[in-house]
Parts: sequence; C-alpha cells; structure tokens
Amino acid sequence: MNDKPSPPWFGALILGSLTTATIWILTYTLSPLPGQHALGGWNYAIVGALLSTFIALSMRWHGDPLEKSRREARSARAERSGAGNSTAGSAG
Repeated sequence: MNDKPSPPWFGALILGSLTTATIWILTYTLSPLPGQHALGGWNYAIVGALLSTFIALSMRWHGDPLEKSRREARSARAERSGAGNSTAGSAG
C-alpha cells in the first residue's frame, strides 16, 4: 500500500472531472452550448466517462498519512478512556 500522500494537483484533477461533468450535463439539458445538440445522446456518454474518471481518481486518492496516524491515536485513546470509565462505573 502506498502511504505517500497524493500530490496537490491530484485533488484538483478529481474536482475538475466532477465539475466538468456537472457543467456538461447542466448545459446540455438546460441550454445546450454550440455543438452539444449535434452530439445528441453522446453527451450522456461523455458525462458518464467523466463521472467514471472522477470515481476512479477518488479511489486512488491518498490523504495525509500524518492525519491518519493522528486519527488512529485519538480512537485508541478514546477506547482506553472509555474502557476505564465503564469498569469504574460498574465496580460501584
């Protein structure tokens, strides 16, 4: 597994594909841009390809590994403190 975070431009690529798909389908259905009407049903195929790209890129995204370790440490502390509270409460 790759623990290195993704480069900053990778997030922009993910958001760009989602934004382009959204704008494409909105302009085609509400007010087609020049050339979109000629594509006909292929507009939906283009939007599908853009959304598939968005999903594929999102699955390859690697966030900040330090944040992941911080989150794991917080949950471990919460489990330890929660276990200590439940035993103290049941002993009384």
